[in-house]
Amino acid sequence: MIRTEETTVTRMAGDERRLQILRVAERLFSQKGFRGTTTKEIAQAAGVSEAMVFRHFATKSELYAAIIDQKACQGNLPEPSCVALEARERKDDYAVFYELTLLALNEHEQNPEFMRLLLHSALENHELSQMFFERFVVTIYESLGSYIAERQRDGVFRQMDPRIVVRAFVGMMIHHSLNNSLWDKERRLLNISNEEAAHSFAEILLRGVTI
Repeated sequence: MIRTEETTVTRMAGDERRLQILRVAERLFSQKGFRGTTTKEIAQAAGVSEAMVFRHFATKSELYAAIIDQKACQGNLPEPSCVALEARERKDDYAVFYELTLLALNEHEQNPEFMRLLLHSALENHELSQMFFERFVVTIYESLGSYIAERQRDGVFRQMDPRIVVRAFVGMMIHHSLNNSLWDKERRLLNISNEEAAHSFAEILLRGVTI
C-alpha cells in the first residue's frame, strides 16, 4: 500500500513538473521563437536542471510539439467538428457561427502566448506550424465547409465555394484577435466584448451568405 502511494505521489510530481516545463517553454518560445530559445533557458526559468528537461522531452522539437498536444488534451483546442455540434444538428446557423467565434475569441484572449508561438513557428517555417495547420486549420475548413455545403443544398445559403465563406469567417476572428493582442491592446479602435464580437461576426456572415 505504501509503495502504491509513493508511486502515485512520484507520478503526480512528474506530471506537474512536465506541465511546468511546458508552460515555461510556451512562454519563452512565444517571446523568442524556437531558434532563439535554448533548453538551458527553459530549465533555468522552470527551476529545474537541463537534464530534467531532457528526461521529459528528448529534444527541443519534441518539447515544442508537445505544447499543441497539451492544449488539445486539456480541451483548450477542441476538435472543430465537435464544436457547436447540437447547433449543427438542429441547423441553427446563427448558433453555429456564434459558438465557434466565441470559443475561438475566448481562447485567443486567455492565451495570447500560444498565438504568438504559432506566429513564430510560421515565420521560422518550423514543423509545428504545419502540424497545427493540418490538425486544426484544415479540419475547420473541412468541418465548417461541409456544414455550409449542406445548407446550400437546403437552399438556405447562396451558391459559392464553401472555402471562401470559411476564409471570410476565420479572417474576421483572426484579425480581431491579432489586433487586440498585438497592435491595439488598449482597444482604442474597437472595444467590445467577445460576446458582442461573436454576435456581430455571425450576423455579418449570415447576412452575406443567406438567400
